[in-house]
Amino acid sequence: MFKKMALLTVVAAFSNAANAGLFDSNDFKCGRDDAVKALAGYIKDEASGMLQSSFITKSRFNYDKPVSVYQNMLNSMKVELTNVSTSGSGNDGLDCSATISIKIPQDTLDVVSKAPHYLQYVTGDNGKVNNSGVTWNGATYVAKLADNNKDILFSNFNWTDVSAAMFNMSVLAVNKDQIISTLSQSSLKLAQSAYASADRELNAVWKELPDSVRNSMKKEQIAWVNNKVAKCGKIPDGKAETIPMQQRVNIYQCQTKMTNERISYLTGDNE
Repeated sequence: MFKKMALLTVVAAFSNAANAGLFDSNDFKCGRDDAVKALAGYIKDEASGMLQSSFITKSRFNYDKPVSVYQNMLNSMKVELTNVSTSGSGNDGLDCSATISIKIPQDTLDVVSKAPHYLQYVTGDNGKVNNSGVTWNGATYVAKLADNNKDILFSNFNWTDVSAAMFNMSVLAVNKDQIISTLSQSSLKLAQSAYASADRELNAVWKELPDSVRNSMKKEQIAWVNNKVAKCGKIPDGKAETIPMQQRVNIYQCQTKMTNERISYLTGDNE
C-alpha cells in the first residue's frame, strides 16, 4: 500500500513539473509559440481598442455602421509573425524583434486604388506593401512572462502604427462604397468646374475674333463641336444620374481637354 502511494506521489510530482515547464521562465523565449500567439493577439487588441475609442468619440471617423461591423472586419484579418528572435534580456523582460505582416482586405485595396493617398493610412510610417499585404521589418518590443507564469506582457513596442494600420484597414474596408461614392462626387464636381471654366474662356476667345474670321470659320467650328461630342459624349449625359459616375467624369474631362486644345488653336498658342 505504501509503495503504491509513493508511486502515485512520484507520478503526480513529475506531472506537475512537466506542466510548470510549459511556462517556465527559464525557457521563455520571444519565438516560443505561446509568445508569438500572444503578440498577434496584443496587436489586434490594440487595434480593437482604437476602434472602440474612435467609435465613441468620433475622433478618427464618423460613419453610420454599427461598431460590430468594424470589429468583425478586424477579427477577419490575420497577423503573421516571422523572424521572431530574442536579442537579450533585462529587468523588464526579453528584448525581442520580429517581422510583422498583415494581408490587406480586398475592399481596402479597392479604396486605395481609387484614392492612392489612403495608402499612408494602410502602411503607417514604416510598413511596406508586398503581395497585397503590408510588412513591418525589424519591429522591436519587450516580452515578459507574468507572475502567474502563463500570461505574457508586452511593452516598448517601437512601431505602434501596426495596430493603427489594422484599424484603418477595417474602417476603409467597411466603408468602401461610401468612400468611393464621395470621392466620385468630388471628382465629378471638379470635372464640371474645369469644363465650365474652359467653356467660358472658349466663348470669350470666339467673341473676340473679328467678324470676318468668325464667319469664315463657322463651318469649321460646327464640325469641331460635333467631333467633340462624338469623341467625348454629350454634356447633358454628364449630368444624368442614370449614367455611371466614372463615365460622367470622363465626359467632362474629355470635353475640357478638347476645349482647351481649341482655345490654343484659336489663339495661336499651339504653335
